[in-house]
Parts: sequence; C-alpha cells; structure tokens
Amino acid sequence: MNDRIDVALIYPPWAVLDDRSILQNSLPPLGILSIASYLESKGYSVKVYDIHGEKREDTDLRQRLKRDRPRYIGISVLTNMCIPAHKIARICKEELPDSPVVVGGAHAEALPERMLRNSAIDFVTRGDGEETMLEIVEGRDPSTITGLSHRDNGAVYHNPPRAVERDLDSYPLPSYHLVDFDYYFPAAGSYRNLPAINMLMTRGCPGKCNFCNSAMTTLRSRSPESIVNQIKFLHENYGIRQVQFYDDTFTATKAVCLKFCELMEAANLDVTWVAYIRGDCFSDRIAAAMKRAGCHQVLMGVETGNAEIAQSIGKPIDKIRYFEAMTIARRHNLEVRATFIIGHMGDTWDSMLDTLNFAIDLDVDLFQLNICTPYPGTQLYREAVDRGMLQSTDWNRYGQGDVLFKQEQLSAEEIYRFERYAFRRFYLRPKVGFRMLKRITSWYHIRDYIRAARHLLLGNKKKGTGDWQCWQDLNEEDFFDMAVTEPTTPRLTYELRQAANFS
Repeated sequence: MNDRIDVALIYPPWAVLDDRSILQNSLPPLGILSIASYLESKGYSVKVYDIHGEKREDTDLRQRLKRDRPRYIGISVLTNMCIPAHKIARICKEELPDSPVVVGGAHAEALPERMLRNSAIDFVTRGDGEETMLEIVEGRDPSTITGLSHRDNGAVYHNPPRAVERDLDSYPLPSYHLVDFDYYFPAAGSYRNLPAINMLMTRGCPGKCNFCNSAMTTLRSRSPESIVNQIKFLHENYGIRQVQFYDDTFTATKAVCLKFCELMEAANLDVTWVAYIRGDCFSDRIAAAMKRAGCHQVLMGVETGNAEIAQSIGKPIDKIRYFEAMTIARRHNLEVRATFIIGHMGDTWDSMLDTLNFAIDLDVDLFQLNICTPYPGTQLYREAVDRGMLQSTDWNRYGQGDVLFKQEQLSAEEIYRFERYAFRRFYLRPKVGFRMLKRITSWYHIRDYIRAARHLLLGNKKKGTGDWQCWQDLNEEDFFDMAVTEPTTPRLTYELRQAANFS
C-alpha cells in the first residue's frame, strides 16, 4: 500500500468558461495550493489535479486516481463549478470507495447540507481549510474537528467554527511546484508582461457589500516581507514578470501596503503588478509608492453610479471619492480598470444609465460590466430567497452573465439589452480606442483586444468546443441520494465563520 499518495486536491472546471472564456483568466488555484503546502510541510505527499486549468476530461481524472490512489481527496467548490464538483466526487468514490472525500470553498461552506445530499461527499470544511484538512488526514475523530460539517448515521452535524488564523505567515508559501504554469494566463487587459501569476497578501474584507462572500469577514494579512520573498522566488524559479493581486482591497491596511511597496522598490525586480483598491482607501502617498514598486494598474470596484443603489448594496461611497481616486491614479500614471454591476435589486433602466454615465464621466481606462449575481452566503442571496425572487439554482448560470432573480420594475430582457448598449457606448468612443492602442506592448495585447471586441461589441460568444462535454449538461439533483434537510433561511458567510455556534 506504500505506492499510494496521501492526498489529491482537485480544482473542478468552471461551468461558465466556454461562454466568457476570452474575458476570464485561468490562474493557479491558490486555496488548494496553500492547503497542499501546509500538508507537505507536515510530511504528507500531495498532488493537485487542476481540471479547470489543464482542461481535463473525466477519463483523465479516472486515470490519475487509479495511478495515485490517494488516501484522502479534497475538492474546491465555487458556485459555478459546483455541479461538476458533484460528478468529480462521485467518480472519486467509484474509483476509491475507501478514500474520504472532502469539499470546501465559498459555495460548499454556505450550503453544507446541500453538498452532503451527495453520498460521495463525506465532509464539508468551513472557513480556512489548512488545519481542518490536516486533522482529517491525521485521522482524527470527525466530531472533534472544528470547522467541519459531516454526516453520522444519516444525520448532519455541524461542529463549532474553527478559530480564525490571524497569522498568515504561519502557512508556507503555496506549492506552485504541483501545477504546470504553461496552462495559465491572466484576464484580457489586466497585464503588461507575461508570464503572469496570481497572489493574495490578505484574506477577508471589512466591507459590507451585499453581493460578496467576503463581506464582514476577518481581515488578515501576510507580512510584506513574506510576499516580496514569494515574488522573488516566483521570478527566479519560474520567470514570472507580472503579479495579479486578488485581495478584496489591497490598500485596506495602509501600513502593510506601504511597507510592501517599499520592499518591492528596494528589490528592484523586473516584475509589474496590479491590485484592487477602494475609492475610499487610496491616496497620493499610496499611489506614488505603488507606482515606484512596479504597479501599473489598479482595479476599482465602483459597482453603481446611483446613490440609492449604492446605499442599498452596502457600498455608500460618495461619488467625489471615486473622482478623487481617478485623479490620483492619473497623476501617478496608473491605469484604472473599474468594475460595475447592473441588475441590482431595485435597479431600473434609469439607475443603470446612471451607472454607465458615471463610468464615462470617471473616464476609466477599462470598463468591466457584470450582471448582479446572488451567490450563496451573501446578503443578496438571502434576500432573494426570502422574498421569493430567486429564479434559478442552476449553478452553471452563476457566472455574472445571467439574470437570476426576478424584479417587477426591471425585466431580464432589459438588463441584457442594457448590457449590450453599455459596452458599445463605452468602447466605441475614439478616445478609448486611442488609449488601448497606446497600451499595446506585445502581440498578446492585440490578440486580447480583438477577442474582447468580438465578445463585447458584436455579441459573439464562444459556446464551447466540445472538449468539456463530459462536464456539461449535468443536473445537480441526479447526484442527490441522501435524505438531508436543508435550512429554510440561507446562512451568511461571515456568520458561519465567526459565530460562537453553528446550527
């Protein structure tokens, strides 16, 4: 039995990929790689199966399971990969019935009972997965493992939440050696150099956005020193020249951000980077430091240009702060990629027009527009369910491109029509085209612009190549074979991670 590996960690395919692939990125699964490195640091053998990044089929998964015969299996579950994850769990049990299957991630922790309706899934982890997965692999009694939901004699039990780990430096750097960098690429318009990689300096967010799983979760950070050392390692060992920070708000902790910039500037690496900011967490001092340290673009979540909608979604930042942030970014020659959302609860054609006009008035460099999506674990999802407005729990549609809750004052057809109108009105302006031409430094940028234009302006959407047919047209209900009762009131992510008890 010594030829078995200890753990296989699996990243399922995004169901949304073939519809919006030219605008999406494909980057290493950091959550899985962090768990992998933690387990490796404790002496366990680990392999990562990135089904999404490598675009693997189910037959390939079966071959790997037969080859490696992992004693434990972990599957990451985001909402739009939930249904393929159920199939993956079933395949794992068919090939290795003695290997416990563990699922975690934002979707699984928000809906643990629903995941456990699939008998192929043994455990659901909630919150950070490093210590929880280690204790499972160590063979501890499931009833003693905090942050775990599990079945026992057909009943579901939720152990108390695990204490939030505030010292992220206690976790080793992600196990990048377990994935093949040749499969990964950044989103169109988000990079200056290649190859690129994604990173996180923080976890959690103090914001209160009603559409976000991270809302009101505990904000923690790695030390700036460890992050700069990680970038050095990636640059020297993998030739990385671009870093995409996916922290919810990179500049939320001013001192940490400034220290990181100071260390990056001193390191003098040939590495450029981008990061998220908030309109109310940005200043000349921070922008200047970021620019000197190699930052070339900031991503700002504006979401709406209507004051009433901004208040209702939990992001009541005054418009003047966004104009100030734009002025600061321009002053320091930083590009601004701004995200906006239409179809908010309470939105109308006029309020969506406020959003579009605000984007044009701000004069952002890149305009990213999504349709409001009620992800499980968010305030928005709870409200849509409680008010009987949720129209679909087909998780394949949860990719920010579908209308998923019904409103009397605004039809789905109007939202889709406005989306097409907004992209054309924003991007078919001469000044936008001129700026895009100025940013071209390689043929990769030209390729991205052509693909994005076909998708956004002409409405040509790639519908799939057939390579992933095995992961398509799946029905979640077909995997439910356990009589498990789901709660009538949806839970919120921050509550289930931080409450004294979980019920």
